[in-house]
Amino acid sequence: MGDPRRVSAGFRFNGKNMKEELKDYLTSVTYTDVASGSSDQLDITIQNIEMDWLNRKYPVKGDRVDGTITFRNWEKEGRDKRLSCGIFVLDNIKYSGGPLAAQFGCLAIPANGSFQTRERTKTWKEVTVHGIAKEIAGKYGLQLNCSGPDVKINSIEQSQKTDSAFLYEICNTYGMSMKVYNNAIVIYDQTSQEKKSSSAELTRESFVDDNWEYEDALVGIYTGARISYKSGNDSEEISVYVGMKAENAAGSRVLKIDETADSVSDAYHKAAAKVNRSNESATKLSGEIWPNPKICAGATVRVKGMGKANGKYFVEKSTIEVSGSGTKQNVEMHRCQRRLSYAPKAAPIPASQTSRNYKTGDIVNFSGGMHYVSSHPGAKGQSAKAGPAKITLGPDSAGNGKAHPWHLVHTDNTSNVYGWVDEGSFS
Repeated sequence: MGDPRRVSAGFRFNGKNMKEELKDYLTSVTYTDVASGSSDQLDITIQNIEMDWLNRKYPVKGDRVDGTITFRNWEKEGRDKRLSCGIFVLDNIKYSGGPLAAQFGCLAIPANGSFQTRERTKTWKEVTVHGIAKEIAGKYGLQLNCSGPDVKINSIEQSQKTDSAFLYEICNTYGMSMKVYNNAIVIYDQTSQEKKSSSAELTRESFVDDNWEYEDALVGIYTGARISYKSGNDSEEISVYVGMKAENAAGSRVLKIDETADSVSDAYHKAAAKVNRSNESATKLSGEIWPNPKICAGATVRVKGMGKANGKYFVEKSTIEVSGSGTKQNVEMHRCQRRLSYAPKAAPIPASQTSRNYKTGDIVNFSGGMHYVSSHPGAKGQSAKAGPAKITLGPDSAGNGKAHPWHLVHTDNTSNVYGWVDEGSFS
């Protein structure tokens, strides 16, 4: 008879293997893995019947804890799967009686607790998101792993906020995800992450005792956003739209953003980020699954055999609990939606500087964006590439609908624009 599948947890405290010290005491281990927005957590519960852990074995807050979970004989006999939980700091120690027990709460944060506790005030000027992260990471002796686009920021205020909360907030504002893992700040582009191949497949049978919950909502779902930014020359506010379809098209749902960006690049990144974050709540699936080490926060999975709930999902959170009664895993996921691009387009030119300067026959540089089948509101449109184009009709042409008052035709293969475009979409 072969060895059965089983799961075990292992730890090192300050580099020391705790296998022998914990083998007669360990009651349960819970590993909470998040994709972004908070710290991973490791909770260790032990029985303290002889009071040893409240006396000679009492640990020290701030101790480094390395955790691993091993899935033995998981896919077949003799093949193990090892899940590295990363590096943690012992943050909280709790004891209780009846029965005697001890709980050690560990967080994936720097040993220097001020990362999450000390509020600071600072004005950052002429920086990038990655640049801010690099300075903060260096302050706490953390490594920095960044992927995806960087964003330039003219000026931003850190007002009575911890470095942790401030960096999370910036990443969220500009459409990036961030977490602290394995003694490093990790910043990544979730749009790219959601495009990756799925790491596993889930069906209804994957959920223990049919324990799952599916939610599909419309409130808070948008196809685009309108936001204003200030022109660098005269501080004039210019309103821009970024979206997956024409702003006035049937079924279009536009998010109105009250805050004003400080550049066109800033505006496009903020608008896209807000739409994408809001749309993540559109379709959610959660529940208890049969434990699978391939399903972790930040991964994507493919759901099949569940009707309208089928599709590709992004894992926001995975919680694995290992105890004497078995191993449990709970997941929280959202369905991968079409996401707005973070890539900013060229700055539109104010109307006061366009219509009086251009005429039919002029060769102009189209900035890229939407071109429409007619000049009237609600016209069907699609995206076109930037490049040189010729003005063939203008706002004074007969029957002009004024919503998209200029008609352009590309002059070479750089662009594919051939239709009606908005005021300020060329120069």
